[in-house]
Amino acid sequence: MRKQHCMACLKVFGLWCVLVLLIGFGSAQATDKRVIGWLEYAHINEAKMRLRVKVDTGADFSSLKAKILKTFTRNGEDWVRFRLKDGHNDAVVLERKIIRYARVKRKMAPSIKRPVVMLGICIGNIYRDAEVNLAKRKKFKYEMLIGRNYLHNAFLVDSAQSYTVGPSCPGIKGD
Repeated sequence: MRKQHCMACLKVFGLWCVLVLLIGFGSAQATDKRVIGWLEYAHINEAKMRLRVKVDTGADFSSLKAKILKTFTRNGEDWVRFRLKDGHNDAVVLERKIIRYARVKRKMAPSIKRPVVMLGICIGNIYRDAEVNLAKRKKFKYEMLIGRNYLHNAFLVDSAQSYTVGPSCPGIKGD
């Protein structure tokens, strides 16, 4: 009986040690990530423009408030010409190849199809090329929504904070 009790204690102790190691390993990985707030500034490389962004961990992909001026074909591929504005109403017109179209679900309304383009985005000191869908977003307060496709493996979001980092990627000049 005593031998069985000792074996049970050893098993519990072994499981406890494994659990402590796993928790410690997870914490070590988490510290490698940059903590940002639910609102931040991002630099859009192609536009040479700084935008106010809402960080949305519930969104799969990032979305940019843009007025689509024209879709056209270039060298057999679909392209889009669009205009974006920053918070100061400065505007820039860009042309990008359409990678695909995203079907976006909406509350109490039919889903819509949006063109998706690649854009270079800098938040803090992290620069990434990311898929961004172009949206009218007239009713939205912020110029851009940053989704999980940009955030993955690099950021932790603290919903109690905002504007914690400015874009500071190497080679990016002030906006």
